[in-house]
Amino acid sequence: MLHRIEIQVIEDKLLLDGIADEKLKDIDFTRQSIEFNLVEFAPKVETLELSFKRISRIENLVGFENLIKLCLDNNLIEEITNLSHLTKLKWLDLSFNKIRRIQGLDRLTQLEDLSLYSNKISIIEGLEKCTNLQCLSLGNNRIDSIEQVIRFRQLKNLRMLTLSDNPISRDNPDYKNYVMAYVDTIKYLDYALIDPVQRDKAKYDAHDELIDIIEKESVLAEKITRETAMQLYIQKLDQACILFAHTLFDDLFNDDGDLERLKHMPGVKEQVEVFRTSFKTSSEEYIRNSLEKYEKKKQEVHDFNRAVKLVRSRDDLDSTKLIEDFNKSKKLEADKITHINSTLSQVECQRIVKRLQDELDQVCDELMNIELRQVEKFEALIDDFENRLTDLKTEALEAQQLFFRAVEDLEEKFSTGIRAVATDLIERLAREELPEEYLDDEAMGLVVDKETCMNVLSASHDMHISRILKREDEARGSETKRFQETMSSYFNEESARNRDRVLQVHEFSRQSKASLYALLASDDDDGMEEDEHLPPATRNVTSAK
Repeated sequence: MLHRIEIQVIEDKLLLDGIADEKLKDIDFTRQSIEFNLVEFAPKVETLELSFKRISRIENLVGFENLIKLCLDNNLIEEITNLSHLTKLKWLDLSFNKIRRIQGLDRLTQLEDLSLYSNKISIIEGLEKCTNLQCLSLGNNRIDSIEQVIRFRQLKNLRMLTLSDNPISRDNPDYKNYVMAYVDTIKYLDYALIDPVQRDKAKYDAHDELIDIIEKESVLAEKITRETAMQLYIQKLDQACILFAHTLFDDLFNDDGDLERLKHMPGVKEQVEVFRTSFKTSSEEYIRNSLEKYEKKKQEVHDFNRAVKLVRSRDDLDSTKLIEDFNKSKKLEADKITHINSTLSQVECQRIVKRLQDELDQVCDELMNIELRQVEKFEALIDDFENRLTDLKTEALEAQQLFFRAVEDLEEKFSTGIRAVATDLIERLAREELPEEYLDDEAMGLVVDKETCMNVLSASHDMHISRILKREDEARGSETKRFQETMSSYFNEESARNRDRVLQVHEFSRQSKASLYALLASDDDDGMEEDEHLPPATRNVTSAK
């Protein structure tokens, strides 16, 4: 009778047992979960050992985002899942499991040591984003294609590689030379230090193949570089609300079935290229000028943020000084009342407290005055900023309008050019001047029926004009919306800040008055313990931002 293996899930007790950080060893892990808040404690954990636990699925690791080392070896895991949030992970041990595929590691870009020894992996994949990987163990798996080794070349920091006890190492007598030749970053292969002389010989023997691979890698790297640059360029255009200038030409011709019919007529494709060239010139000039305006807008935002921060910082310092001076005065007077040898009468104590209350009222009044002046200063700054931003928005909308009118003119010229091509072909056909087989069936069908031809041409032209006007409306809307969102965010932020500040001043007043009343209510020093430090809300009032 077969012995049944009991499967475990990663639950709180297992996690507590697996915490291996030396600095946390003094924590009493035997406490019940009701006494021990794992959610609050998890972010402090850097090492978690869950080896030999009969775990079948990786789960319940939310909260352990600061993990650096995770051991899940010698379990029953079949799939790599639920690790994408562990972005600080440097060491991951998944050896001696039942994993068939390398996956789920794309976000673990800090990973340096990965062990997948003794699993069921047959394909080298899923490691493209692990560019910091230095040690990789894939020994005792099912990798049977020696050509897959080339994929390790993308891991530029790889220094130690283990592939022993795979079909490629058992069945290929030239296995080590192949790995040394193609993966030239590694220093250790299958736990043995690589002999530089042996590596050089392996690379010499594979010279021609290596040259071919290097050339392909160079082409791929250039392609990736271009694609990355284009993505950044597109992102910048989108941020500047001018992406339409880059995509408009393609937008005009996408799904234009009428134009596809017209392209069968000789000369129409040439007209398209003339349109493309003219559009590119106009678009590039517009984008260049618009990006310059966008940089001005960014500078305006930067200057405004700096001005607001400076004003708030100065007012926060004034508020801090007021409260600190009051606290010093309160402490001196309170010491007179609470001192063990104090001979003050109740009336004298009341006078001191009354004087402190009057001083507190003055302090709170001045804090509110500072806040009122802060609001006025912000309003002056935001008004000026809004005016400058409005001017830039107006310039942007005017430039948009000029650009779309220019494109509209190009479309008119394009349509006129196609019409001229079609008219010429119709007239030459009528005069029987066209060579035999000069026109294909589609073109002939258009040329022999002038009315149909002109209708198709007009339909294409009307579609282009409609799309130009639609994109113009969208562009105007995006520019206006971006302006409104920018201003709204500042107004909302200021409103929330003002509301919180007023509440904090009231809370400071309430707490301070309570501590003053406590002086008269009892001779106990505990009353003073509380008010020697500002309450949390008030500390926010006085801290310089």
